[in-house]
Amino acid sequence: MDPISPVILETERLYAREFVKNDAADVFEYAGNIESSGFLPFSPESCEDVVKFVERRLAAQIEEPRKSYDLALCLKDTDEMIGAMGLYLTEDRRQAELGYLLKKRFWGNGYATEAGKAFLRFGFLGLELHRITARCDDKNAASYRVMEKLGMRREAHFIKDEYRKVFNRMGWRSSYHYAILQKEYLLSLPDGEYDPSAG
Repeated sequence: MDPISPVILETERLYAREFVKNDAADVFEYAGNIESSGFLPFSPESCEDVVKFVERRLAAQIEEPRKSYDLALCLKDTDEMIGAMGLYLTEDRRQAELGYLLKKRFWGNGYATEAGKAFLRFGFLGLELHRITARCDDKNAASYRVMEKLGMRREAHFIKDEYRKVFNRMGWRSSYHYAILQKEYLLSLPDGEYDPSAG
């Protein structure tokens, strides 16, 4: 499956939608904030960088074949954008990396885990991916706890494998790498949601 129409994913409290040009201010609230994005190599982004980021997201939406599904996460109750989550496909479109970032004031509410479940479902059932991976700095406990709550398996601990910036300080950083296979995901679904004989 290769969705051509805009992608919208829904959970109990959230929906994930395609980025629009007017999202730049919301993106800057997390991408331009060292507290929210300090573990990411681009932290923090300038206003100009954020505008370019949104433009790249708009271009990715019409790329054929599509290689990334980077969506804005919004609260159903208020329509406020609280962050972003995405699946970034490999060249053969059989695997993808899951990435996410929320505004700090929305941390600790289970939103990343809730959205992550919807993205795994979309990746494995919608895009028919074989494997989904995720990675983070080994000091970013909030991030790797999300991966574990999603049922992902820690596959590697790379020691000082990247020389990069964390909270505006350059240095050698270590990382955790997680993954889950489509078969593992399908077998974890509640009874009735997946029929092995059908696939």
